[in-house]
Amino acid sequence: MKRRDFLIGTAVAASSSSCSQETQTANGSASKDGLAAQRNAEMADEKIEPAKVFPTDNISPVTYEKTTVVNNLLAPMRDGVGLATDLIRPDAPGAYPVVLMRTPYNKVEAHDNSFLNSLVQRGYIVAIQDCRGRFNSDGVFTPYRNERTDGYDAVEWIAEQSWCDGNVGMEGGSYAGGTQWFAAMDAPPHLKAIMPGVAQWDAFHNEPVLNGCLLLPMLEWMHVMGRRSKQYGSDHEWFNQDRDYFHALPIASGAEAGGSTSEWWEEWMDHPNLDDFWRSRSYSEDWRKIKVPALNITGWWDMGLPSSPGAFLGMRGNSRAPKVAAAQQMIIGPWPHWVNRKRNLNGVDFGEKAIVNLDDYKTRFLDRWLKGKDNGLGDDPRVQIFVLGANEWRSSDEWPLPETAFTPFYFHSKGDANSSNGGGVLSRDTPGGEPSDSFTYDPMNPTGVRWDLRDGPVDDRATAEREDVLCYTTKTLSEPLDVIGPVSCVLFGSSSALDTDWHVRLVDVHPNGEARYLCHGALRARFRNSFEEPELLEPNKIYKFDITMDACGIRFLPGHRIRIEVMSSWFPRYDRNMNSGAPNNFRDANPVVANNRIHHEKAYPSHLILPLVPTKG
Repeated sequence: MKRRDFLIGTAVAASSSSCSQETQTANGSASKDGLAAQRNAEMADEKIEPAKVFPTDNISPVTYEKTTVVNNLLAPMRDGVGLATDLIRPDAPGAYPVVLMRTPYNKVEAHDNSFLNSLVQRGYIVAIQDCRGRFNSDGVFTPYRNERTDGYDAVEWIAEQSWCDGNVGMEGGSYAGGTQWFAAMDAPPHLKAIMPGVAQWDAFHNEPVLNGCLLLPMLEWMHVMGRRSKQYGSDHEWFNQDRDYFHALPIASGAEAGGSTSEWWEEWMDHPNLDDFWRSRSYSEDWRKIKVPALNITGWWDMGLPSSPGAFLGMRGNSRAPKVAAAQQMIIGPWPHWVNRKRNLNGVDFGEKAIVNLDDYKTRFLDRWLKGKDNGLGDDPRVQIFVLGANEWRSSDEWPLPETAFTPFYFHSKGDANSSNGGGVLSRDTPGGEPSDSFTYDPMNPTGVRWDLRDGPVDDRATAEREDVLCYTTKTLSEPLDVIGPVSCVLFGSSSALDTDWHVRLVDVHPNGEARYLCHGALRARFRNSFEEPELLEPNKIYKFDITMDACGIRFLPGHRIRIEVMSSWFPRYDRNMNSGAPNNFRDANPVVANNRIHHEKAYPSHLILPLVPTKG
């Protein structure tokens, strides 16, 4: 099977990462999620009223002031394993629609989630379930492996209970966003709607692997998760710093280097190529089987960003039911993995509309599909996206936006594009006869870029000063330029090594020199033609590399410049390619220094492709 075209699939942000707690609130208040307990004060620093961006007329009123909790019901799976399930329900008799959250992070920690409790007060039952092998549930936890069948069985078991009126929806973010899609894959009859937030969507093209490059935070996730409960205390700050075991070689030894053992980590390390192992842990190829409306929610800087646009497009284009296809929705805000918490990220203030009435809108979505309320949801725009720079929301029924013009911006230089101090230029002019740009990539001295799961538009100008980073920058803009949609890059590259990596990053260069990160793409060179059947490089031969990047939504303002950065590592976010050409880079400990080149001439026009749309307002 040839390499798939992921331009559409990753027309997208965010994380998801399967790594963080899924309890998200829309008013800036901190939920008691164990994962982010140490960040609660930071996340709650803005006690502001959410902007009423989304229509929320006629949502279910608060009817039940008193609620009650039922702990540790055991939902039987088809193989006899029991999954512990807590209920939060109105303290009144009767059957209600049920909203299910399936989490590996301890169901108890979601009890105080303000959104979930508001649903109970509005006439829903909330069911929170520990995934197989986690906390109070039986069985053995293996990431992604059992979520499809367990999700189906959990939904149908709930629908059979006397306290359920037969309508089941799902809620949650991060790993609990992915569990919703897995549950929907086999179309459980009583699953009526899902609301996946910041979700992982494809195990080989998002996380834990991005087009061959291993996401190193997943190694930290393995250490922290432990066997059944979290190995580290609540004061451990996840995904905000370089860990010693990230430097272990081969990276497969990172479990031992960090003092852990993990059968599933070892199993991952034996699969460096796309195969049935990874396909069974993904849901990005099964859209025709899914029969539910989905409200996809993410942020421009979420690690799982590809999930929301990818799922939205997958369902819109492949669903067998026209009504289901038409019911898909997507929201992308100015947020990292923790959505709708802050208006200010890394010193950039996104204004009064950065925090919105998301909880109320989610209730509106559930009211329509679980209660059958005719609340006008069908008339709402299918896509709501926040445009950075303009600091305004933009709506549409299509993604990419129908007026999008995918426009190439070509690389230029005199062979001196090394670092932001070099002569690399980005423009719409096609190249003529120009010398290539080269840099040395040493796996033992990789390009280091700051990365934190909580980050947004980080100022990475220090990284771009390295000689192993090629920078191509436009002239200063005299007029605003709106770039909204999927971004991609075409590199014509060569290497002295048998294999190497390409990382490309889109950056907004401010008048004061700040270089604010927007989005990223990566490709392990051996996968340029096929992810299933890798092909090593012939040293110094020029190849074409099509690199899918995340989406972005920004108005580049007058006085700003657009920059594309090209490098061969982004450490410690991703593993280092040893360049040796070993069959399995995950188990390779033999670094080879590579001389890598980017070509930009008439025959080899390396370029960035930006989705330009007419500026409004």
